[in-house]
Amino acid sequence: MDPCIVLNNGARMPRVGLGTWKAPAEKTKEAVLTAVRAGYRLIDCANDYDNEHAVGEALQELLSAGEVKREELFIQAKLWNSNHRPEHVKPDLEATLKDLQLDYIDSFVIHWPQAVPSTGKNPTLRPDGCFPAHYSKNSMFPLDDEGYYSADLESHYIETWAAMEELVDQKLTRSIGLSNFNRRQVEEVLLSAAKYKPAVLQNESHPYLHEKDLRDYCRANNIAFQAYSALGSADRPWRVSGSITSGLPTPGYEVLSHPQLLEIANKYGKTVPNVVLRWHIQLDGALVCKSATPSRIQENFKIWDFSLSEDDMKVIDKLNVGWRHLLWAETSMHPDYPFKDCLPWDYKLGKPSAGSTAGAK
Repeated sequence: MDPCIVLNNGARMPRVGLGTWKAPAEKTKEAVLTAVRAGYRLIDCANDYDNEHAVGEALQELLSAGEVKREELFIQAKLWNSNHRPEHVKPDLEATLKDLQLDYIDSFVIHWPQAVPSTGKNPTLRPDGCFPAHYSKNSMFPLDDEGYYSADLESHYIETWAAMEELVDQKLTRSIGLSNFNRRQVEEVLLSAAKYKPAVLQNESHPYLHEKDLRDYCRANNIAFQAYSALGSADRPWRVSGSITSGLPTPGYEVLSHPQLLEIANKYGKTVPNVVLRWHIQLDGALVCKSATPSRIQENFKIWDFSLSEDDMKVIDKLNVGWRHLLWAETSMHPDYPFKDCLPWDYKLGKPSAGSTAGAK
């Protein structure tokens, strides 16, 4: 199988990438160095992860030493929610380019459809703070006076998309895409007066959340589906308590400890992560897989020398229970929040706290 997907703009995107969400900045540089030296060519980052400057240090070391050429890499970054207004889109990307020490990136995606959190007054950037704080402090996660996320209800992603298209024309990014959008929202972008179609949709997907319909919709519209939390994200900070996202599907196994996946892995002499990542590939998809541990980064890339049988794929097919762990329910007051159907009927809007939100520390 081709290790790359040809995007709708003709660019080749590697199917497997290193994710950097939740990677501590002090470990990110080594992770990127290890990944590229192990064969990875796609690095997925975002300014709200608070480690793009470390990614940039690693890239410059690799490029300066001639270990890899810039055109061999596929660098993907994301527009943060607080910068959806058209006048804030370019400053957001420029901050990322400065941190990465690059002239352009290969893919720039809208991180979430909702312009939340945001005050709508100024662009908010990594140095201002990647943690919840009162909006007066200009943090990327601004809170209102009562401690809830603030929202920019006057901004909509269709206007944001038009500003994203200008970045392609200015050659600051080769392609643009979406993340955490539901099918209706993707369709709305496609049906708008868009000059460029989304090249990539990056959404959560793993053996407990196959997203079959969304994958099929993307395939029909020539959009590459790229999974994040591809291994089930067992290191999520809220896995035990503090959020409605802490539960697990019956019978309660983390993805990587499921006995049926372990059985398949033993059959091939592979690890369970190898099996799960190979499953993503055989769905004709792409993925980003986060680790800050060098040995795991290297091991996770060893998926090109075996194939899962049809029976193996059927076993994994039966694990699909539609369990989504990244709800970020504290932003669900926004009309563009994408996962309302996943919230309990009696959910009451919560305030962000460590262990319960996507960006809290």
